[in-house]
Amino acid sequence: PLGVIGIIYESRPNVTTDAASLCFKSGNAVILRGGKEAFHSNQILVTILQEALIQEAVSPHLIQFVDDTSRETAQQLMRLNDYLDVLIPRGGANLIKTVLTTATVPVIETGTGNCHIYVDKDAQLTMATEIIVNAKCQRPSVCNAAETLLIHQEVAEAFLPTIE
Repeated sequence: PLGVIGIIYESRPNVTTDAASLCFKSGNAVILRGGKEAFHSNQILVTILQEALIQEAVSPHLIQFVDDTSRETAQQLMRLNDYLDVLIPRGGANLIKTVLTTATVPVIETGTGNCHIYVDKDAQLTMATEIIVNAKCQRPSVCNAAETLLIHQEVAEAFLPTIE
């Protein structure tokens, strides 16, 4: 265990449950600070997780939620040297860069992601094209933008030129 882990992330509620679960399972407490886009979802997910801990006679204080999404509060979290053992940013390049340059607590740099899309030989190729273009072009700077495209060899020669 590392101790108390701070997780600062953007608008993905799944990070709330993933981070809390992994921290708990590895024997760490966690302070979660998500973005404003999913504030209410994150808040209720933490409440559910804390209630589950209570039902199992475990302190709900092992999972904490920062209920302020302001930049000022995020910067305070990055400087909680007396309370945080490590801070992990999860998100896009700008968030990670900000944490690396601002934090005074130790930081585990995660990178911006490497999301894959696989197109099977039985896929509807028109739909696959729409999904690929959306996943890469809608918001290319976000952490879940497509980075790697894998195409089944039986359709690769015919399909790849349609993507260009």
